[in-house]
Amino acid sequence: MQFLDDLWSNVKKNMRQTYAEAFIELWFNDLKLEVLNDTDAVFVNSSDLKCKILREKHLPNIKQYLEEMLGYTVNVTILSSQEGMPDLTPYIEGTYKSEPVEAEEKSDPDDVIEFEQASNIFPTDHTKYTFDNFIVGNSNKFAYEACIAVCNSLATQFNPLFIYGPSGLGKTHLLYAINNKVLSDNPNAKIVYVKGEDFANQLIENISKKSPGTFREKFRDKFRTTDILLIDDIHFIAGKESTQEEIFHTFNALYDAGKQIILTSDRPPREIKTLEERLRTRFEGGLIVDIQPPDYELRTAIIKHKAKLLNVKLSADVLDYLATNLRNNIRQIEGVVKTLSAHSFLNGAKIDIELAMSCMSDVVQKSEPVNVTIDRIMEKAAKKYGIAVSDIKGIKRNQEIAYARHICIYIIKQMTDLSLKKIGMIFSRDHATVKASLNKTEKDIKENALLEIEISELIEEISRR
Repeated sequence: MQFLDDLWSNVKKNMRQTYAEAFIELWFNDLKLEVLNDTDAVFVNSSDLKCKILREKHLPNIKQYLEEMLGYTVNVTILSSQEGMPDLTPYIEGTYKSEPVEAEEKSDPDDVIEFEQASNIFPTDHTKYTFDNFIVGNSNKFAYEACIAVCNSLATQFNPLFIYGPSGLGKTHLLYAINNKVLSDNPNAKIVYVKGEDFANQLIENISKKSPGTFREKFRDKFRTTDILLIDDIHFIAGKESTQEEIFHTFNALYDAGKQIILTSDRPPREIKTLEERLRTRFEGGLIVDIQPPDYELRTAIIKHKAKLLNVKLSADVLDYLATNLRNNIRQIEGVVKTLSAHSFLNGAKIDIELAMSCMSDVVQKSEPVNVTIDRIMEKAAKKYGIAVSDIKGIKRNQEIAYARHICIYIIKQMTDLSLKKIGMIFSRDHATVKASLNKTEKDIKENALLEIEISELIEEISRR
């Protein structure tokens, strides 16, 4: 039934909040939703072993994400078709034949996402995210220490605390850790967590109800009477006037009451386009900390930690290979280690370099040697700006060539973890010259939004294989 296929496909998209893409492909893509009615959802898989593992390890999360999409509770059953299609007759009566009631119509419009009520949005085991199991290195140490300080002394000079960095580096882990630490020290503390996008969607949905005044009072009471407000991915409110208005007044109410505000974003406040200036200045009024992609040493520590949790033994050469090539984010690292674990468990495969390369190619579709990335950057930039690669790497300084060279240096810094010294060697220039080039490009981006779009499009084209 096409509806059931589409429904399960959408559920799997949402499951990316918890699982890596490769893990979903390995465990969930061959799981088929065969029956759905008012009380039951029945899945069928062709492997007895996979069914057993799915029931034991992943049934709660499957149920969680399915119910979130449906808007009502169901009993989830996973059956095997290894020895033939199972009898679905007991579940067929009442099978969902009409279009489902949208989740928005079934949900309580006055609900706000709080940790103690968040099992339908966040992993049920969010309490496992603590400061103790957050792996600390040079790239995230300052952010980690700032979050510890906030827990120990709420609403001090670190209010608001604004944490920014690329996706998958641990920002949400730190928010969970703050929640868990504060509640451990003070079980009566009231903490509200919400994603920027969810805040906007809830606000838009509910102000359209017949009695928006009543809703606004309840909505504001929920957010403005909390001790700590955690907003994840605040950049999603940019360009949404009503949402920014609500955030502005919520921010002021909490700040004036001495309550702690903690925000995360993929970029600093000054780089969030179409963010109102009055919000930008407030976000910049506290402490701003960043999390950068992990360096080799931190990647090694993270891989060791993830492997230990999954009881996976990695040889020194496999560990080095993974740490050298998995540069982007922690989710990527976790996805590869989980995939290695699955191959080892299901197939009894030996975890060697060959298996590591195979698993990494599944998870890291864009991974490639640094020299290949640099060559592609040069080629694409040269083609875009109508000049030769040799000119970009050469000594000519006319305006067109210098412009392309600045763009290349900036993109290489964005797409690799090469030091400024190593980037300088590519262009036969010193560290200071590379730094000056980066500063100029960053300044130009701030002053010219079209340049940011131009560079983003070029990076997308370079990344496309």
